[in-house]
Amino acid sequence: MLKAISGVVEADHGAVIFDGREMTHAPANEIAGRGVVQVPGGGGVFPSLSVAENLRVAGWLHRHDRDAVGEGVERVLAMFPVLGQRLTDSAADLSGGQQQMLALGMAFLSRPRLLMIDELSLGLAPVVVEQLLPIVRAMRDQGTTVILVEQSVNLALTLAETAYFMEKGEIRFHGPTEELLDRPDVLRSVFLEGASTAAPGGRPMSTAAAPVRAVRTTTEGATLDTTAALVAVDVTRSFGGIRALNGVSLAIAPGEVVGVIGPNGAGKTTLFDVLCGFTSCDSGAVELGGVDVSSLTPDARARRGLGRSFQDARLFPALTVEEAIAVSLERWIEVRNPVSAALHLPGVFDAEEKVRARVDELIDLLGLEAFRTKFVHELSTGTRRIVDLARILAQRPVVVLLDEPSSGIAQRETEALGPLLLRVRESLGASLLVIEHDMALVSFVSERIVAMDQGGVIAAGAPDDVLHDPGVIASYLGRAEQVIARSGLRT
Repeated sequence: MLKAISGVVEADHGAVIFDGREMTHAPANEIAGRGVVQVPGGGGVFPSLSVAENLRVAGWLHRHDRDAVGEGVERVLAMFPVLGQRLTDSAADLSGGQQQMLALGMAFLSRPRLLMIDELSLGLAPVVVEQLLPIVRAMRDQGTTVILVEQSVNLALTLAETAYFMEKGEIRFHGPTEELLDRPDVLRSVFLEGASTAAPGGRPMSTAAAPVRAVRTTTEGATLDTTAALVAVDVTRSFGGIRALNGVSLAIAPGEVVGVIGPNGAGKTTLFDVLCGFTSCDSGAVELGGVDVSSLTPDARARRGLGRSFQDARLFPALTVEEAIAVSLERWIEVRNPVSAALHLPGVFDAEEKVRARVDELIDLLGLEAFRTKFVHELSTGTRRIVDLARILAQRPVVVLLDEPSSGIAQRETEALGPLLLRVRESLGASLLVIEHDMALVSFVSERIVAMDQGGVIAAGAPDDVLHDPGVIASYLGRAEQVIARSGLRT
């Protein structure tokens, strides 16, 4: 809908009228010139350009007034100080949350009359969202109309007076935002309904190495002493002059759920990249099942039972949902001889039937039947998240790294996601390491929480203790309850 309004996608029928003028078939640049600006939900920056170049491009509508553009850039950098520290860095090197900050800053530079924000809180720490709320309100008070797409009803209540609820391309509800909370028929769980009580199909993986007793003393004198499924010891990683990880140590016991929280750019995703082998560490070690895997490739670590999701759900866009899940089952195919496949021998047929049966199980479990034959690139952000979760379950991992699993998923979906993750843990016997900005969700599923900031661990322990740590509140959480508890889960 937002793309149709901004001219990126042309409507087949109907009309888009802004300020009394029809612009249904106007080109996107002309619509932008009228003051209509859209902030995409993810992917709102030019990754090959630096932060400074992105901001310069964003001022193209007012390029003849350089002083005004310069003042606008200064205001954006004041709103997001971290961008000022990374002006010369490529936008692709920013964290997901920092890219969202840059996209919002670029929109503010356009001085919009109509600002459409797709997923305001996507990938952002609570304290950053708390800072954005008064900025958006101030723009509204100055005469800017704001259309906000937001999955968290709790957060939407803090900004919007009027709500439209959409499902499958239709308006299901229109009225005061507060009334949404009294409409379970429109806020029901679409994908995960009943999933929290359903056991994921398949058997727990039995081929992975058994966890062993890990006793390690870090350079800071801390002792890691636990029966560990996954251990990181004094892991460091630098990118140029930026220390993304600074001696991070942690251990995860078999079957344990550990939450990882921290402000954007704290090093959380970099830690995941190091643990799964996408990024090498400058020093330190990573052990999986008692075996040092620091030198192993990502696929070798996956074969040892390490599963991983990404902030942007990295799926093959040209595959259908069932094909994307089937690809994840490749390691379990028993017959790989291409000659046998060409001759359609019984062994190949049986192997393919097992894959199809497992795909059916996962699609049924996660409520994806309506999307089975749709291409991944046609799916919404939330649907891609569910497909990504199915892909991980297909691998039957013993350790799962989940990078913001609730990002882009509706509030009721998030509330159903917590019990589902615990059910996955129980069924697979897997350990979960979860990066999450929804404090209600992460405190619901986690037995321990690790808080990070500036590449290091600043607090670790029971969820309630960490979430009340003064350092964590100051650097990450803030104090806005609607922003901290984006879903309605409770521990």
